[in-house]
Amino acid sequence: MNYVCDLILNFTDIYSSLEFYEWNKNDQYVYIEKIPIYVVNDTSMKDISNSLIKIDKELLNEIHNKTYTNKNKLEYTVLVTDRVRVIALMFNRDGLLIKKSSLLIDEEDAVIDDILDSNLDVFNYEVISKIETNTFFTRNEREIKSNLLGEINYLYKNKEYDELNYLYYEIYSNNVSIKDKYNKLLDIINNNNFDKIKYLYEIIKLTKEKSY
Repeated sequence: MNYVCDLILNFTDIYSSLEFYEWNKNDQYVYIEKIPIYVVNDTSMKDISNSLIKIDKELLNEIHNKTYTNKNKLEYTVLVTDRVRVIALMFNRDGLLIKKSSLLIDEEDAVIDDILDSNLDVFNYEVISKIETNTFFTRNEREIKSNLLGEINYLYKNKEYDELNYLYYEIYSNNVSIKDKYNKLLDIINNNNFDKIKYLYEIIKLTKEKSY
């Protein structure tokens, strides 16, 4: 088994894994002293990058407690690379992928240089489902979209219809049922109409600031 030493990782859930340029100072960074690495082919790398995967029991046992941080061990964590990019993966005890991390660009380059002459490793996994991601938006834009969705759902669920009406009439002029207003606001989010998403988000922010 090959290892890499001295890395900084920034694990997020598999649906919102961040590229290094989207990291910020409030993230929970992990300082890695030593972590195993597996070289995989192009097809496997595409699966790993774009799918929820599950590794087999043998591989899970092989990587168990092999990653050391500056504070403790991580139970089921590993690097994978196709000699073009490198991804850190974290699995649960059943072998299911639960988190990912990119690498800092200089550290990724150094890792790739070190393993260029390495043979492919056995990395047995199955694809559970594909992961639908939208790479056209920045991290900040995705967070705005998520926060707006949460606010609209909250207003509708708690029957705060005055606030919901206010948001609706900032965009539309026709009068429809409250359920239709709710659905039309959701359509703005689901259709990725980001000009309107940001506009509604700014209204909510302003409203909350005035309430304090």
